[in-house]
Amino acid sequence: MTNSKDNLEKTRELITEQSMKDLLTKQLEIVGSGGAFVWAIFFLCVTPNILNGFHVSSYTLLGHLPDDQWCGIDALQHTNWTLAEKRSISEYELESGGCTIWDWDYEHLSRMSYSSALNYTRRMAQINKPSVVSCKTKGSYEYAEPETTFVADWELTCERSIQRTSAQVALSLGKFCGSFSFGILADKFGRKTSFTLGAAFFIAGSIFCTFTPWYSVFLIGRFALGSASSGLFYPAFTMIVENICLKHRTWMSIAFSASYPVGMILLAIVGYQIQPWRYLQLALTIPSLLLILNCYLMNESPRWLITKQRYNRVYQILFGQPSHYDIQPTIATATETCSDKKTLESAPDDSLVEKLKNGPLKSIIELFANPKVRRYIFTSYFMFCVTSLSYYVTALNAANFSVSRYLYIVATGVVDIPSYVVPVIMLRYTGRRITTMFLFMLTGVSLLLVLSVPSGSTTWIVSFAMLGRFGISATYSVVTLYTAELYPTEIRNSALGTCSTWAHVGSISAPYVVDVLGALGWYIPTTICGFCVLVAGLLTLTLPETGTDKLTDKVEDAPAIESGPEKQ
Repeated sequence: MTNSKDNLEKTRELITEQSMKDLLTKQLEIVGSGGAFVWAIFFLCVTPNILNGFHVSSYTLLGHLPDDQWCGIDALQHTNWTLAEKRSISEYELESGGCTIWDWDYEHLSRMSYSSALNYTRRMAQINKPSVVSCKTKGSYEYAEPETTFVADWELTCERSIQRTSAQVALSLGKFCGSFSFGILADKFGRKTSFTLGAAFFIAGSIFCTFTPWYSVFLIGRFALGSASSGLFYPAFTMIVENICLKHRTWMSIAFSASYPVGMILLAIVGYQIQPWRYLQLALTIPSLLLILNCYLMNESPRWLITKQRYNRVYQILFGQPSHYDIQPTIATATETCSDKKTLESAPDDSLVEKLKNGPLKSIIELFANPKVRRYIFTSYFMFCVTSLSYYVTALNAANFSVSRYLYIVATGVVDIPSYVVPVIMLRYTGRRITTMFLFMLTGVSLLLVLSVPSGSTTWIVSFAMLGRFGISATYSVVTLYTAELYPTEIRNSALGTCSTWAHVGSISAPYVVDVLGALGWYIPTTICGFCVLVAGLLTLTLPETGTDKLTDKVEDAPAIESGPEKQ
């Protein structure tokens, strides 16, 4: 055994660091062009995004308002009146959905027959109409099919209806925080580390949402799911962009984004079969346990490992065997090491600020320290915010129409899938910059065309809004790919993470744009989005084309604006 180790040490070759980088980069280009390495990364990264489609859209089924709601008055529970008869007296001419009732003496009415009570209340209403009181003062809320929504479990209706919305707000806030924090973690500690932590959050959040008897814990679970969606999405997407060649990178990145609406369609199918909300939540939780297998099988991103100078690990991943090379130290390196030792001996400990600058905040500082990168990042922030705002505004506006919630989710997924396929064709011939600008313009024009339609032409209004949704869904996939290629490996995940943070600023703002500004004019939300999207399309021209074979690794090598896009 000892002789074997000695022979291995003797056969190790010295190689310069640059030669080692070139060797590993060349091998990454070879294995990233096809084969088991490519397909393993693709499937391990795509499946978690289907789960994102489950939970992010599940609010539509889990937290919908009951189809019917009324006030169950305690004093009338033991009468032989039908439900319709009870409501005809307690809610006569009231359109509050059972939130309020007339303040009659229901104990007195319960001793009468229904016809006598009806005549009595109608006659007394003409003399002295009683006041309107909350249902809770006389009884409790009752619902049709209460087991299908968590609203019934925690009575999140009437004066507490805003707390129902907080379930979706908690998810959005989780995505807001997760996109920022997981982006930094992925650049600092690795793509797999960030993915694994996101998987842990996802499983824990799913379990909390399924079994908790308390609404506050349910909200914590929703927040964890939102955070985990970013922790799973961006490291996985970055793995595809970094390690797969351009030939497959484009369509695989689009297919990765298209897996989200696949999850939405599966959600609608499962939700139609499983009506009780807790059983449905459990059915959505069980597949999340597969993430444990993903974490076990997934390797760290070789390109990220190269930037961290962990060459032996990269060699093991790419060649399937331990490295037999040793990095040859240079004279300059030895001199710098001696100099660094003297400096460390003479200099005091770094301050906390310096440690933060050179540690967790390093990648964030580099986003804004370089003037060229700083210009790109501000443009990217606006693009992401506007894209997300427009996507959710069109979704919320369309949801106001009376359609089955199951059919609506399926229709949304079906509309989104071709919107991810179209960019694959466009990117092949027009490049990233022109494709992004065209899709922004298509979306903006479609949303502004709503202004030319009379308010009563619902079919045309919905058609233009859905065309805008088609365009913005396609834009989302291209913008994500474009941004991932635009920034160097050192700060790529931080750029994607902070861009996602601004995207969630748009998604959180969307309900207010629809509800508050939409109350002033039904056309205002789509008009605002239309103008903002057109501006984003023009700003795209200030960015460089990135559809080339090579990705940059260092901040100083960030791509420059060229005279025209390269067709790839």
